[in-house]
Amino acid sequence: MKNLSKFVASFLFFIILSQNVIAEDATSAVPGEEVQSEAVETPAQENSPEEAEKVDLPDPKFTDIENSQYKESIISLAKKGVVQGYGNGEFRPSQTINRAELLKIIFAAIAADAGNFAGGCFPDVQDEWFAPYVCKAKELAVIQGYPDGLYKPGQSVNMVEALKITIKAFGFPLPELKEGDVWYKPFMTFAHWNRLFSKYSYTPGRDARRDEVAFMVDQLLEVQREEEILYVYRDVRSPGCFKETAPAIPPTSFSVDGLDRSTITVIPETYSPGTPLSLIFAFHGRTNSNTMVRGYYGIEKAAEGQAIIVYPAGLPNAGGYSWSNAGDKSGDLRDYEFFDVMYKEFTENYCVNMDEVYVMGHSLGAWFSNSLACARGDKIRAVASLGGARSTSKCTGPVAVMQWHNPKDEQASFASAEAARNDFIAQNQCSKESVAVQPSWGNCVEYKGCLEDAPVLFCPHNVDTDYRGSYYPHTWPKDTGKEMWKFFKSLGE
Repeated sequence: MKNLSKFVASFLFFIILSQNVIAEDATSAVPGEEVQSEAVETPAQENSPEEAEKVDLPDPKFTDIENSQYKESIISLAKKGVVQGYGNGEFRPSQTINRAELLKIIFAAIAADAGNFAGGCFPDVQDEWFAPYVCKAKELAVIQGYPDGLYKPGQSVNMVEALKITIKAFGFPLPELKEGDVWYKPFMTFAHWNRLFSKYSYTPGRDARRDEVAFMVDQLLEVQREEEILYVYRDVRSPGCFKETAPAIPPTSFSVDGLDRSTITVIPETYSPGTPLSLIFAFHGRTNSNTMVRGYYGIEKAAEGQAIIVYPAGLPNAGGYSWSNAGDKSGDLRDYEFFDVMYKEFTENYCVNMDEVYVMGHSLGAWFSNSLACARGDKIRAVASLGGARSTSKCTGPVAVMQWHNPKDEQASFASAEAARNDFIAQNQCSKESVAVQPSWGNCVEYKGCLEDAPVLFCPHNVDTDYRGSYYPHTWPKDTGKEMWKFFKSLGE
């Protein structure tokens, strides 16, 4: 935020806005704009808001925020008296936020008198602890309640509802809603271009968490303080872009859960700190090592120095390699943590385009890449895989997909590939209708109606022989790596 330009003339704002507005489509069941059906019980109170001071509080001692990526924002708001937690040392960062908590956090941050406001503005908002904040918001037309006349303070809030209410409360200008747009398009656009939340990192109807709202409010307070211009550009640079030099030796060893894990790491010779590059994690299969797949994936040649490419090594297992342990839950495969450690290392120490983090793989590596694209959809922009299935968990965001599979493959069944494809269709909220697309030699089709910028391509290719001319439908066709790179780069067009 602090690196954005200062406020400039309003005409520049509208020129740039008209050129750069991008938003996602609706979810398959479009999130209603304050339209739900079930009433809920009165929410539990944090600490009494009347007891909170506004400035110069000591550092809070929350016991459960250490692993939250928004820890600094939680602490910042706590020191201002905006959030107090639950009186037992807990903030509960990953807990879904409800409508009462949301307005309390927002208006405790921006309106000093909000806690003194009268209640009684909805049948279900009378003299409860949250009543002043809800009624202040209603007076300012930030909220209007549901068609049945209720506010439903204990009801959970999804991401686009939280964005709408928070941005409206701060009073920032928004683009005009055009005919055919979903109601939340302006709010997702604002969040994307102002580095609140990348539109690639969540689905519109996903529940918002308490730490995410703390981050949202804290960042908008900074925009407000700094009078930073909105919509000028989306800063995609990772923290490593602000380091003067890169590590002298590219990292090839990582400590993960007490084990030493290795990678082949390829940093382009032309790498320059400050110039963001794509970041590709290329996973190998059960029998071929990372050295072997580096030889045939063809991704380095295709990328032509425009990407940092990492080839992780799986752990030895029964004469081959693995990315998980027997009995792992689909949402917690062993090497998700390996990915997290690598992701942190490369984004913090190298200049990475945060909107261009990709995963790819073949066979078991395809299965792991596909599974990772669900479990880490909030970090991964796209996946390209060949000859693999998928373990489906609770997906964390949409992801662009290019999935290759030969219908005659006997090592990874075509039925498992179709199941993985259907999971991706559901993840990106596409229809079952498709249209033929390039490359034609891969028999590729693209499914219609997906979330914007989250296409699903399925390529049931018929290349049956390997490079030696032997029958092998599980093979990696010669130009697959090139086509995958073309797909990755097409997402920015």
